[in-house]
Formats: sequence, structure tokens, C-alpha cells
Amino acid sequence: MLNFFKRIKELSCQRINYLHNVNNRNFYNWPITYFDWIISELNEAKDEFKQDNSVYLEDELWDVFWDYMCLLHSLEQKNMINPQKVFERCYKKFSERIWTDWTWNWNDWQEIKQKQKQELLQEHNLRYGA
Repeated sequence: MLNFFKRIKELSCQRINYLHNVNNRNFYNWPITYFDWIISELNEAKDEFKQDNSVYLEDELWDVFWDYMCLLHSLEQKNMINPQKVFERCYKKFSERIWTDWTWNWNDWQEIKQKQKQELLQEHNLRYGA
């Protein structure tokens, strides 16, 4: 699975590099374009969410993932994010929110979420000044 993910990442990088190099003056809008395309593809996936339709649903979900990867790389090209940090944040966020014993308490979840928001605010203030 990781090798497959790596190959997809390389393809999306190639796509963004191509768009950046060939169409540099219009590249500024590509992150917004990918946000819009993700929304559009999610709507298409939702339309395909019905019984006995896995082939089309899988295809649409792939489009969502592809546009998400391209969004990450287009934002990286503009030095707005580090994609590795996006995945690190994802892991941290959800590893703290998911319990291995499968007990679930809404109040605990809310406390963890609030703690994480405070940590993000502190990091943001340190980086950009408040």
C-alpha cells in the first residue's frame, strides 16, 4: 500500500510541476481550483453511493484522492504548507482521539479536541505572532 501511495504522490507531483512550469502565470489559482474540484468530486462520489455501484464509487473516490494530493502539492509549490506535516498532524490528531479499548466518551473526545485546538493556536501564535 505504501509503495502504491508513493507512486500516486509522484504522479501528482509531476502534474503540479507540469502546470507550474507550463502555465506559470495562471498557476496562482491552482490551489483554489483543486479545492473546488475536491468538492465537485465529493458530490459525484455521493451520487454514486448506492447499492451495486462500487465500480463507479471507487472511481469517484479515486478522483477525490487525486485532487487532494494535487492540492497538497500545489500548496507546497507556493510554500504554503509542508505535505509531510499535514500527514503528521493527521496522525497526531486522530491517534489522540481514538482509544484502543473502544470505549468512547463524548466529554473525553471534546476535551481532547479542545486541547488540540489550544495547541494549534499556540503553534500559530509562535509562528506568526499574536
